[in-house]
Amino acid sequence: MMTGDGLRELDLTRLSEDLRQYARIAQVRFNAAVVDKVIDTLADLLPLGWIGVRTTTLPPARRDVNLRLCYRSPVPPVPRLRQAGLLTFTGHPIETLLDEVAERHEPWWGVDASVNGPADKIWMIFDRGIPLEELTELPSIPAAVRTARPHFHDSGMDRAGLLALDFSRRTINVYSPVFTPGTLSPEAAATMLTRLGFPAPEGDLRHTNGQAFDFYQTFGWDHPGLLRLCFPVRCSAEEFPVHHHPLLRDFVEQAPFAAAERNFVFYTTYGPRGGYFKVQSDYTGNHRQTFAATT
Repeated sequence: MMTGDGLRELDLTRLSEDLRQYARIAQVRFNAAVVDKVIDTLADLLPLGWIGVRTTTLPPARRDVNLRLCYRSPVPPVPRLRQAGLLTFTGHPIETLLDEVAERHEPWWGVDASVNGPADKIWMIFDRGIPLEELTELPSIPAAVRTARPHFHDSGMDRAGLLALDFSRRTINVYSPVFTPGTLSPEAAATMLTRLGFPAPEGDLRHTNGQAFDFYQTFGWDHPGLLRLCFPVRCSAEEFPVHHHPLLRDFVEQAPFAAAERNFVFYTTYGPRGGYFKVQSDYTGNHRQTFAATT
């Protein structure tokens, strides 16, 4: 529900309590002090956009739960996160890249924050996208992004619709523009993987990847190749393929929501050494409207 000034009515105390529940479902540590600081720091932005919560099927020691906020506003979250001690700059090129992109384009913004630590990712989202030719010419972009241009071409991607700068892992996710599910065929998704030498999808996952609404690739500054390729698919609770992992079933059955409907995003993630799954709740129920197809 929206108030007269355009803000959604959002119970921030309930949000904190719900994040604790998400941590319990995923069996990860919940740091109440840090979560409260994140919510306090972003309190005026949280009602402006979309909120989701995500986790992975990685082993518990490597698993996390993240609060995700994306909002259509030119107000960058970085200065306030740094002031609150939730984001630390150390002189890494990822920091310079953030400025290079923001100075040349007009992003709207997103934040990923762990329930067990500070902010992880800063998202920069572009309605018109960034031509890959421009992106790969930025001085601070990882060299691996430049060398991946043939793969971008093979996938039919000529611009980036979103960048996610991961400050905890020192990596960058380069997203395609959002498209209508079914635009990327199962065969095309499988070919993208096999050309990279990644394991090809089997069984129902082959069909599932063809229902993606975008795809993204992960690169690092200290790695010469592509680290991950991921396909996200929107699902209702009834449609979600919970049979792939027990955690997926627990998450879908027990996740708390601020919205009336229980919708999710299912991610298949592939890499040189195999893959895993991610699950994300559409906590505020406006994921589809926030990330509308641009192609």
